[in-house]
Amino acid sequence: MNSVPSEIANVDLIVRGKLRPSSSGQRWRITSPATGDVVGSVASATREDLLEAIESAHEAFLTWSRLTPYQREKVIRQAAAHVRSKAEEIGRLMAIEQGKPFNQSKSEITASCDTLDYYAAEGVRLEGSVLATEDKSYRSSVIYQPLGVCALITPWNYPVSLLSWKLGPALATGCTVVVKPTPVTPMSPTAFCAALIDGGIPAGVISVLNSESIAIAEELVTHPLVAKVAMTGSTRTGKRLMELVAPLLKRVSLELGGQCPAIVCADADLDLAAKVISYKGFRNMGQSCSSVNRVYADASIHDAFVRKLEELAEKHTIGDGVTDGAVDLGPMTTASCLATVKEHVADALTKGATLICGGAAPNGDRFARGNFYLPTILTGVTPDMLVMREETFGPVLPVASFARIEEAVHRANDTAWGLVAYLFARDHATITRISEALEAGTICVNNGAVNTNYAPYSGWKDSGFGFELSREAVFEYLKTKHIKVGLS
Repeated sequence: MNSVPSEIANVDLIVRGKLRPSSSGQRWRITSPATGDVVGSVASATREDLLEAIESAHEAFLTWSRLTPYQREKVIRQAAAHVRSKAEEIGRLMAIEQGKPFNQSKSEITASCDTLDYYAAEGVRLEGSVLATEDKSYRSSVIYQPLGVCALITPWNYPVSLLSWKLGPALATGCTVVVKPTPVTPMSPTAFCAALIDGGIPAGVISVLNSESIAIAEELVTHPLVAKVAMTGSTRTGKRLMELVAPLLKRVSLELGGQCPAIVCADADLDLAAKVISYKGFRNMGQSCSSVNRVYADASIHDAFVRKLEELAEKHTIGDGVTDGAVDLGPMTTASCLATVKEHVADALTKGATLICGGAAPNGDRFARGNFYLPTILTGVTPDMLVMREETFGPVLPVASFARIEEAVHRANDTAWGLVAYLFARDHATITRISEALEAGTICVNNGAVNTNYAPYSGWKDSGFGFELSREAVFEYLKTKHIKVGLS
Protein backbone atom coordinates (compact mmCIF):
# COMPACT_ATOMS: atom_id res chain seq x y z
CA MET A 1 0.00 0.00 0.00
CA ASN A 2 1.28 3.47 -0.82
CA SER A 3 1.51 5.46 2.40
CA VAL A 4 0.64 8.74 0.71
CA PRO A 5 -1.01 8.05 -2.65
CA SER A 6 0.10 10.32 -5.46
CA GLU A 7 -2.73 9.06 -7.66
CA ILE A 8 -4.55 5.95 -6.47
CA ALA A 9 -3.88 4.08 -3.21
CA ASN A 10 -3.83 0.31 -3.66
CA VAL A 11 -5.40 -1.29 -0.61
CA ASP A 12 -5.00 -5.03 -0.08
CA LEU A 13 -6.25 -7.56 2.46
CA ILE A 14 -4.26 -8.50 5.55
CA VAL A 15 -4.09 -12.26 6.08
CA ARG A 16 -1.44 -14.13 8.10
CA GLY A 17 0.26 -10.83 8.84
CA LYS A 18 0.79 -9.93 5.18
CA LEU A 19 -0.75 -7.43 2.79
CA ARG A 20 -1.99 -9.32 -0.27
CA PRO A 21 -4.59 -9.10 -3.06
CA SER A 22 -7.77 -11.13 -2.93
CA SER A 23 -7.73 -14.69 -4.22
CA SER A 24 -10.00 -13.63 -7.09
CA GLY A 25 -7.99 -10.56 -8.03
CA GLN A 26 -11.18 -8.48 -7.94
CA ARG A 27 -11.09 -4.88 -6.71
CA TRP A 28 -13.38 -1.89 -6.39
CA ARG A 29 -12.69 1.82 -6.47
CA ILE A 30 -12.94 4.54 -3.83
CA THR A 31 -13.84 8.07 -4.91
CA SER A 32 -13.06 11.32 -3.11
CA PRO A 33 -16.09 12.92 -1.47
CA ALA A 34 -14.49 16.32 -2.13
CA THR A 35 -13.74 15.98 -5.84
CA GLY A 36 -15.38 12.82 -7.12
CA ASP A 37 -12.00 11.59 -8.39
CA VAL A 38 -10.95 7.96 -7.98
CA VAL A 39 -8.49 7.84 -5.06
CA GLY A 40 -8.28 4.15 -4.13
CA SER A 41 -8.38 0.61 -5.46
CA VAL A 42 -9.41 -2.01 -2.88
CA ALA A 43 -9.00 -5.78 -2.94
CA SER A 44 -12.35 -7.53 -2.61
CA ALA A 45 -12.20 -10.51 -0.25
CA THR A 46 -13.63 -13.85 -1.32
CA ARG A 47 -15.03 -16.66 0.81
CA GLU A 48 -11.66 -18.39 0.45
CA ASP A 49 -9.92 -15.31 1.88
CA LEU A 50 -12.46 -15.14 4.69
CA LEU A 51 -11.93 -18.75 5.74
CA GLU A 52 -8.16 -18.38 5.68
CA ALA A 53 -8.28 -15.20 7.76
CA ILE A 54 -10.48 -16.85 10.41
CA GLU A 55 -8.29 -19.94 10.51
CA SER A 56 -5.19 -17.77 10.83
CA ALA A 57 -6.80 -15.81 13.68
CA HIS A 58 -7.74 -19.05 15.43
CA GLU A 59 -4.18 -20.37 15.15
CA ALA A 60 -2.73 -17.08 16.41
CA PHE A 61 -5.13 -17.08 19.36
CA LEU A 62 -3.51 -20.23 20.73
CA THR A 63 -0.24 -18.32 21.14
CA TRP A 64 -1.39 -14.72 21.76
CA SER A 65 -3.82 -15.74 24.53
CA ARG A 66 -1.08 -17.61 26.40
CA LEU A 67 1.15 -14.56 26.73
CA THR A 68 0.95 -12.80 30.06
CA PRO A 69 -0.89 -9.46 30.10
CA TYR A 70 2.49 -7.81 30.75
CA GLN A 71 3.94 -9.39 27.62
CA ARG A 72 0.96 -8.28 25.56
CA GLU A 73 1.17 -4.77 27.01
CA LYS A 74 4.77 -4.44 25.88
CA VAL A 75 3.95 -5.59 22.34
CA ILE A 76 0.86 -3.37 22.04
CA ARG A 77 2.64 -0.26 23.33
CA GLN A 78 5.52 -0.83 20.95
CA ALA A 79 3.12 -1.25 18.03
CA ALA A 80 1.11 1.83 18.98
CA ALA A 81 4.29 3.88 19.14
CA HIS A 82 5.11 2.78 15.60
CA VAL A 83 1.65 3.78 14.39
CA ARG A 84 2.13 7.26 15.88
CA SER A 85 5.15 7.68 13.63
CA LYS A 86 2.84 6.95 10.68
CA ALA A 87 -0.04 9.17 11.84
CA GLU A 88 0.49 11.71 9.08
CA GLU A 89 0.39 9.10 6.32
CA ILE A 90 -2.64 7.25 7.71
CA GLY A 91 -4.39 10.54 8.51
CA ARG A 92 -3.98 11.67 4.94
CA LEU A 93 -5.62 8.47 3.70
CA MET A 94 -8.56 9.18 5.99
CA ALA A 95 -8.87 12.76 4.76
CA ILE A 96 -8.82 11.52 1.17
CA GLU A 97 -11.46 8.81 1.55
CA GLN A 98 -13.69 10.14 4.33
CA GLY A 99 -13.52 13.90 3.80
CA LYS A 100 -12.55 14.79 7.36
CA PRO A 101 -9.94 17.61 7.27
CA PHE A 102 -6.36 16.34 7.53
CA ASN A 103 -5.62 17.92 10.92
CA GLN A 104 -8.64 16.17 12.43
CA SER A 105 -7.83 12.92 10.64
CA LYS A 106 -4.28 12.89 11.94
CA SER A 107 -5.58 13.62 15.45
CA GLU A 108 -7.92 10.63 15.17
CA ILE A 109 -4.95 8.36 14.50
CA THR A 110 -2.99 9.53 17.53
CA ALA A 111 -6.07 9.39 19.76
CA SER A 112 -6.67 5.82 18.60
CA CYS A 113 -3.13 4.93 19.67
CA ASP A 114 -3.94 6.43 23.09
CA THR A 115 -6.91 4.07 23.30
CA LEU A 116 -4.72 1.06 22.54
CA ASP A 117 -2.27 2.16 25.25
CA TYR A 118 -5.12 2.63 27.73
CA TYR A 119 -6.33 -0.93 27.22
CA ALA A 120 -2.85 -2.39 27.20
CA ALA A 121 -2.51 -0.97 30.72
CA GLU A 122 -5.96 -2.23 31.74
CA GLY A 123 -5.03 -5.76 30.68
CA VAL A 124 -2.42 -6.01 33.43
CA ARG A 125 -4.91 -4.75 36.02
CA LEU A 126 -7.42 -7.52 35.40
CA GLU A 127 -8.06 -9.32 38.68
CA GLY A 128 -9.80 -12.53 39.58
CA SER A 129 -11.02 -13.35 43.07
CA VAL A 130 -10.80 -15.97 45.83
CA LEU A 131 -14.14 -16.69 47.48
CA ALA A 132 -15.12 -17.84 50.93
CA THR A 133 -16.55 -21.38 50.86
CA GLU A 134 -19.13 -23.34 52.82
CA ASP A 135 -16.54 -25.91 53.93
CA LYS A 136 -12.85 -25.57 54.81
CA SER A 137 -12.01 -28.44 52.47
CA TYR A 138 -12.98 -26.35 49.42
CA ARG A 139 -11.05 -23.62 47.62
CA SER A 140 -13.03 -21.38 45.26
CA SER A 141 -11.61 -18.88 42.76
CA VAL A 142 -12.86 -16.90 39.76
CA ILE A 143 -10.67 -16.17 36.75
CA TYR A 144 -11.21 -14.50 33.37
CA GLN A 145 -10.09 -15.88 30.03
CA PRO A 146 -10.21 -14.41 26.50
CA LEU A 147 -13.17 -15.32 24.30
CA GLY A 148 -11.23 -16.22 21.15
CA VAL A 149 -11.53 -14.86 17.63
CA CYS A 150 -13.53 -11.63 17.44
CA ALA A 151 -15.11 -10.04 14.36
CA LEU A 152 -14.82 -6.23 14.43
CA ILE A 153 -17.14 -4.41 12.03
CA THR A 154 -16.43 -0.70 11.72
CA PRO A 155 -18.15 2.38 10.21
CA TRP A 156 -17.04 5.20 7.93
CA ASN A 157 -17.58 8.31 10.05
CA TYR A 158 -14.69 7.64 12.47
CA PRO A 159 -13.09 4.71 10.67
CA VAL A 160 -10.01 4.33 12.90
CA SER A 161 -11.21 5.69 16.24
CA LEU A 162 -14.20 3.35 16.41
CA LEU A 163 -11.95 0.46 15.39
CA SER A 164 -9.59 1.23 18.29
CA TRP A 165 -12.47 1.08 20.77
CA LYS A 166 -12.87 -2.58 19.86
CA LEU A 167 -9.30 -3.47 19.01
CA GLY A 168 -7.92 -2.13 22.32
CA PRO A 169 -9.79 -4.40 24.74
CA ALA A 170 -9.71 -7.36 22.34
CA LEU A 171 -5.91 -7.34 22.01
CA ALA A 172 -5.27 -6.56 25.68
CA THR A 173 -7.35 -9.51 26.88
CA GLY A 174 -5.69 -11.99 24.51
CA CYS A 175 -8.27 -12.19 21.74
CA THR A 176 -7.39 -12.17 18.05
CA VAL A 177 -9.47 -10.26 15.53
CA VAL A 178 -10.74 -10.22 11.98
CA VAL A 179 -11.51 -6.61 11.05
CA LYS A 180 -14.22 -5.87 8.49
CA PRO A 181 -14.07 -2.15 7.64
CA THR A 182 -16.94 -0.48 5.86
CA PRO A 183 -16.45 -0.50 2.08
CA VAL A 184 -16.91 3.30 2.13
CA THR A 185 -13.64 4.02 3.99
CA PRO A 186 -11.40 0.93 3.96
CA MET A 187 -8.06 2.67 3.31
CA SER A 188 -7.23 4.25 6.67
CA PRO A 189 -8.31 1.34 8.93
CA THR A 190 -6.35 -1.11 6.76
CA ALA A 191 -3.28 1.14 6.92
CA PHE A 192 -3.72 1.45 10.71
CA CYS A 193 -3.79 -2.33 11.13
CA ALA A 194 -0.85 -2.78 8.74
CA ALA A 195 1.18 -0.30 10.80
CA LEU A 196 0.35 -2.19 14.02
CA ILE A 197 1.65 -5.39 12.43
CA ASP A 198 4.77 -3.59 11.19
CA GLY A 199 5.19 -2.36 14.78
CA GLY A 200 5.26 -5.88 16.22
CA ILE A 201 1.75 -7.36 16.52
CA PRO A 202 2.29 -11.03 15.61
CA ALA A 203 1.02 -12.49 12.34
CA GLY A 204 -2.59 -13.63 12.49
CA VAL A 205 -3.52 -11.60 15.57
CA ILE A 206 -5.03 -8.92 13.30
CA SER A 207 -6.53 -9.75 9.90
CA VAL A 208 -8.39 -7.31 7.64
CA LEU A 209 -11.05 -8.33 5.13
CA ASN A 210 -12.31 -5.62 2.80
CA SER A 211 -15.42 -6.46 0.83
CA GLU A 212 -18.58 -4.89 -0.55
CA SER A 213 -20.36 -8.23 -0.18
CA ILE A 214 -23.05 -8.59 2.49
CA ALA A 215 -22.64 -12.37 2.19
CA ILE A 216 -18.99 -12.11 3.28
CA ALA A 217 -19.96 -10.02 6.32
CA GLU A 218 -22.75 -12.43 7.27
CA GLU A 219 -20.53 -15.49 6.97
CA LEU A 220 -17.89 -13.76 9.10
CA VAL A 221 -20.25 -13.14 12.01
CA THR A 222 -21.82 -16.60 11.85
CA HIS A 223 -18.63 -18.64 11.44
CA PRO A 224 -18.25 -21.23 14.26
CA LEU A 225 -14.72 -20.07 15.15
CA VAL A 226 -15.84 -16.45 15.69
CA ALA A 227 -16.75 -16.14 19.36
CA LYS A 228 -17.68 -12.48 19.53
CA VAL A 229 -18.94 -9.72 17.22
CA ALA A 230 -18.47 -6.01 17.89
CA MET A 231 -20.04 -3.54 15.49
CA THR A 232 -20.65 0.17 15.11
CA GLY A 233 -23.28 1.04 12.54
CA SER A 234 -26.94 1.72 11.95
CA THR A 235 -29.67 0.40 14.21
CA ARG A 236 -31.15 -1.55 11.29
CA THR A 237 -27.83 -3.29 10.64
CA GLY A 238 -27.39 -4.00 14.34
CA LYS A 239 -30.78 -5.68 14.56
CA ARG A 240 -29.99 -7.77 11.50
CA LEU A 241 -26.72 -8.85 13.09
CA MET A 242 -28.57 -9.88 16.26
CA GLU A 243 -30.93 -12.01 14.17
CA LEU A 244 -27.98 -13.78 12.57
CA VAL A 245 -26.07 -14.59 15.75
CA ALA A 246 -28.94 -15.18 18.19
CA PRO A 247 -29.32 -18.89 17.28
CA LEU A 248 -25.56 -19.28 17.82
CA LEU A 249 -25.53 -17.52 21.22
CA LYS A 250 -22.48 -15.46 20.31
CA ARG A 251 -21.31 -12.54 22.42
CA VAL A 252 -22.26 -9.24 20.82
CA SER A 253 -21.66 -5.55 21.47
CA LEU A 254 -23.30 -2.91 19.29
CA GLU A 255 -22.88 0.85 19.14
CA LEU A 256 -25.73 2.05 16.96
CA GLY A 257 -27.54 5.20 15.90
CA GLY A 258 -28.56 8.25 17.87
CA GLN A 259 -30.93 11.18 17.67
CA CYS A 260 -29.31 13.19 20.40
CA PRO A 261 -31.13 16.08 22.10
CA ALA A 262 -29.69 19.17 23.77
CA ILE A 263 -31.64 21.18 26.35
CA VAL A 264 -30.68 24.81 26.99
CA CYS A 265 -32.22 26.11 30.21
CA ALA A 266 -33.03 29.74 31.00
CA ASP A 267 -30.05 30.08 33.35
CA ALA A 268 -27.53 28.47 30.98
CA ASP A 269 -24.27 30.09 29.92
CA LEU A 270 -25.43 30.85 26.37
CA ASP A 271 -21.94 31.41 24.98
CA LEU A 272 -20.84 28.01 26.27
CA ALA A 273 -24.04 26.30 25.09
CA ALA A 274 -23.74 27.78 21.60
CA LYS A 275 -20.05 26.85 21.37
CA VAL A 276 -20.58 23.24 22.41
CA ILE A 277 -23.76 22.69 20.38
CA SER A 278 -22.19 24.25 17.28
CA TYR A 279 -19.17 21.99 17.71
CA LYS A 280 -21.21 18.84 18.33
CA GLY A 281 -23.75 19.64 15.63
CA PHE A 282 -21.38 20.52 12.80
CA ARG A 283 -18.05 18.79 13.45
CA ASN A 284 -17.34 16.04 10.91
CA MET A 285 -20.32 17.51 9.02
CA GLY A 286 -22.65 16.20 11.71
CA GLN A 287 -21.66 12.65 10.82
CA SER A 288 -21.44 11.27 14.33
CA CYS A 289 -23.79 9.11 16.37
CA SER A 290 -23.27 11.55 19.25
CA SER A 291 -23.93 14.71 17.19
CA VAL A 292 -26.51 17.11 18.56
CA ASN A 293 -29.54 16.35 16.36
CA ARG A 294 -32.16 18.60 17.94
CA VAL A 295 -32.11 21.49 20.39
CA TYR A 296 -34.72 22.58 22.92
CA ALA A 297 -34.14 26.12 24.19
CA ASP A 298 -36.11 27.86 26.93
CA ALA A 299 -38.46 30.40 25.31
CA SER A 300 -36.97 33.24 27.35
CA ILE A 301 -33.50 32.79 25.82
CA HIS A 302 -34.40 31.11 22.52
CA ASP A 303 -33.82 34.10 20.22
CA ALA A 304 -30.57 35.20 21.90
CA PHE A 305 -29.26 31.65 21.80
CA VAL A 306 -30.09 31.23 18.10
CA ARG A 307 -28.25 34.46 17.27
CA LYS A 308 -25.13 33.18 19.01
CA LEU A 309 -25.45 29.83 17.26
CA GLU A 310 -25.80 31.56 13.90
CA GLU A 311 -22.67 33.65 14.47
CA LEU A 312 -20.64 30.51 15.16
CA ALA A 313 -22.12 28.57 12.23
CA GLU A 314 -21.12 31.31 9.79
CA LYS A 315 -17.55 31.33 11.08
CA HIS A 316 -16.93 27.70 10.14
CA THR A 317 -14.49 27.31 7.28
CA ILE A 318 -15.31 24.67 4.71
CA GLY A 319 -13.25 23.09 1.95
CA ASP A 320 -11.25 20.13 0.73
CA GLY A 321 -9.56 18.92 3.90
CA VAL A 322 -6.76 17.28 1.90
CA THR A 323 -5.52 20.44 0.18
CA ASP A 324 -6.25 22.56 3.27
CA GLY A 325 -5.99 20.40 6.34
CA ALA A 326 -6.82 23.24 8.74
CA VAL A 327 -10.40 23.90 7.56
CA ASP A 328 -13.16 23.21 10.07
CA LEU A 329 -15.35 21.15 7.75
CA GLY A 330 -14.81 19.00 4.68
CA PRO A 331 -17.44 17.38 2.47
CA MET A 332 -19.99 14.85 3.61
CA THR A 333 -18.67 11.35 3.04
CA THR A 334 -21.38 9.93 0.80
CA ALA A 335 -23.84 11.28 -1.74
CA SER A 336 -26.64 9.32 -0.06
CA CYS A 337 -26.05 11.08 3.27
CA LEU A 338 -26.08 14.43 1.49
CA ALA A 339 -29.40 13.47 -0.11
CA THR A 340 -30.84 12.69 3.34
CA VAL A 341 -29.79 16.11 4.63
CA LYS A 342 -31.46 17.82 1.69
CA GLU A 343 -34.61 15.76 2.20
CA HIS A 344 -34.82 16.59 5.91
CA VAL A 345 -34.25 20.31 5.39
CA ALA A 346 -36.81 20.46 2.57
CA ASP A 347 -39.34 18.57 4.69
CA ALA A 348 -38.87 21.01 7.59
CA LEU A 349 -39.24 24.08 5.39
CA THR A 350 -42.33 22.66 3.70
CA LYS A 351 -43.90 22.11 7.13
CA GLY A 352 -43.23 25.67 8.29
CA ALA A 353 -39.72 25.80 9.73
CA THR A 354 -37.61 28.95 9.28
CA LEU A 355 -34.14 28.74 7.71
CA ILE A 356 -31.71 30.85 9.75
CA CYS A 357 -28.57 29.99 7.78
CA GLY A 358 -27.18 27.37 5.41
CA GLY A 359 -29.63 25.11 3.66
CA ALA A 360 -27.53 24.72 0.51
CA ALA A 361 -24.11 23.89 -0.85
CA PRO A 362 -21.47 26.63 -0.59
CA ASN A 363 -20.92 28.75 -3.69
CA GLY A 364 -17.90 28.28 -5.94
CA ASP A 365 -16.49 25.93 -8.55
CA ARG A 366 -14.29 24.16 -5.98
CA PHE A 367 -17.42 22.82 -4.26
CA ALA A 368 -19.29 21.77 -7.40
CA ARG A 369 -18.07 18.16 -7.62
CA GLY A 370 -18.09 17.28 -3.93
CA ASN A 371 -20.65 16.43 -1.23
CA PHE A 372 -20.50 19.86 0.40
CA TYR A 373 -23.25 21.45 2.49
CA LEU A 374 -23.27 24.56 4.65
CA PRO A 375 -23.86 24.42 8.42
CA THR A 376 -27.61 24.84 8.72
CA ILE A 377 -29.87 26.15 11.50
CA LEU A 378 -33.65 25.82 11.52
CA THR A 379 -36.16 27.32 13.95
CA GLY A 380 -39.90 26.88 14.33
CA VAL A 381 -39.47 23.13 14.11
CA THR A 382 -42.19 20.73 15.22
CA PRO A 383 -42.14 17.08 16.34
CA ASP A 384 -43.60 15.82 13.05
CA MET A 385 -40.61 17.03 11.00
CA LEU A 386 -38.03 14.48 9.87
CA VAL A 387 -35.17 16.44 11.47
CA MET A 388 -36.83 15.96 14.84
CA ARG A 389 -37.73 12.30 14.39
CA GLU A 390 -34.90 10.69 12.39
CA GLU A 391 -31.10 10.75 12.49
CA THR A 392 -30.18 13.37 9.88
CA PHE A 393 -26.45 12.55 10.17
CA GLY A 394 -25.54 15.90 8.66
CA PRO A 395 -24.71 19.53 9.58
CA VAL A 396 -28.23 20.58 10.55
CA LEU A 397 -29.32 22.01 13.91
CA PRO A 398 -33.09 22.36 14.40
CA VAL A 399 -33.99 24.54 17.41
CA ALA A 400 -37.37 24.41 19.18
CA SER A 401 -38.49 26.46 22.16
CA PHE A 402 -40.11 25.23 25.36
CA ALA A 403 -42.04 26.89 28.18
CA ARG A 404 -41.55 24.30 30.94
CA ILE A 405 -38.53 22.09 31.57
CA GLU A 406 -40.77 19.03 31.97
CA GLU A 407 -41.94 19.59 28.40
CA ALA A 408 -38.34 19.67 27.15
CA VAL A 409 -37.45 16.44 28.95
CA HIS A 410 -40.53 14.70 27.57
CA ARG A 411 -39.69 15.75 24.01
CA ALA A 412 -36.04 14.83 24.45
CA ASN A 413 -37.00 11.32 25.57
CA ASP A 414 -39.70 10.86 22.94
CA THR A 415 -37.55 8.84 20.57
CA ALA A 416 -36.49 5.25 19.91
CA TRP A 417 -32.84 6.18 20.53
CA GLY A 418 -30.92 6.85 23.72
CA LEU A 419 -27.23 7.35 23.05
CA VAL A 420 -26.25 10.83 24.31
CA ALA A 421 -28.13 13.83 25.68
CA TYR A 422 -26.77 17.31 26.41
CA LEU A 423 -27.90 19.71 29.13
CA PHE A 424 -26.92 23.34 29.72
CA ALA A 425 -27.89 24.86 33.07
CA ARG A 426 -26.36 26.40 36.18
CA ASP A 427 -28.80 25.40 38.93
CA HIS A 428 -27.49 22.30 40.68
CA ALA A 429 -30.92 20.87 41.50
CA THR A 430 -32.02 21.25 37.88
CA ILE A 431 -28.84 19.59 36.64
CA THR A 432 -29.26 16.64 39.01
CA ARG A 433 -32.96 16.15 38.35
CA ILE A 434 -32.82 16.46 34.56
CA SER A 435 -29.64 14.37 34.18
CA GLU A 436 -31.36 11.52 35.97
CA ALA A 437 -34.55 11.91 33.94
CA LEU A 438 -32.97 11.93 30.48
CA GLU A 439 -33.07 8.51 28.80
CA ALA A 440 -29.57 8.08 27.37
CA GLY A 441 -26.41 6.19 28.20
CA THR A 442 -24.32 9.37 28.40
CA ILE A 443 -25.39 12.79 29.69
CA CYS A 444 -23.05 15.72 29.02
CA VAL A 445 -23.77 18.71 31.26
CA ASN A 446 -22.21 22.01 30.15
CA ASN A 447 -19.72 20.21 27.91
CA GLY A 448 -19.45 18.14 24.75
CA ALA A 449 -16.65 15.76 25.73
CA VAL A 450 -18.71 12.64 25.10
CA ASN A 451 -16.15 9.91 24.54
CA THR A 452 -13.41 9.28 27.06
CA ASN A 453 -11.40 6.10 27.46
CA TYR A 454 -12.12 5.95 31.18
CA ALA A 455 -15.95 6.06 31.05
CA PRO A 456 -18.46 3.60 29.54
CA TYR A 457 -20.24 4.48 26.31
CA SER A 458 -23.55 2.69 26.34
CA GLY A 459 -26.55 3.07 24.07
CA TRP A 460 -30.00 2.81 25.59
CA LYS A 461 -33.05 1.62 23.65
CA ASP A 462 -32.28 1.32 19.93
CA SER A 463 -28.87 2.95 20.31
CA GLY A 464 -26.92 -0.08 21.36
CA PHE A 465 -26.33 -3.37 23.10
CA GLY A 466 -23.49 -3.78 25.56
CA PHE A 467 -20.99 -0.95 25.72
CA GLU A 468 -17.58 0.29 24.70
CA LEU A 469 -14.83 2.29 26.40
CA SER A 470 -13.90 2.27 30.10
CA ARG A 471 -12.24 -0.46 32.12
CA GLU A 472 -15.47 -2.46 32.06
CA ALA A 473 -15.22 -2.90 28.28
CA VAL A 474 -12.52 -5.54 28.71
CA PHE A 475 -15.18 -7.85 30.12
CA GLU A 476 -16.97 -7.74 26.76
CA TYR A 477 -14.02 -9.85 25.49
CA LEU A 478 -13.66 -12.24 28.44
CA LYS A 479 -15.25 -15.43 29.71
CA THR A 480 -15.78 -15.93 33.43
CA LYS A 481 -14.64 -19.21 34.97
CA HIS A 482 -15.27 -20.49 38.49
CA ILE A 483 -12.76 -23.06 39.76
CA LYS A 484 -13.75 -25.04 42.86
CA VAL A 485 -11.20 -27.46 44.31
CA GLY A 486 -11.87 -30.07 46.96
CA LEU A 487 -8.88 -30.71 49.27
CA SER A 488 -9.59 -34.35 50.08
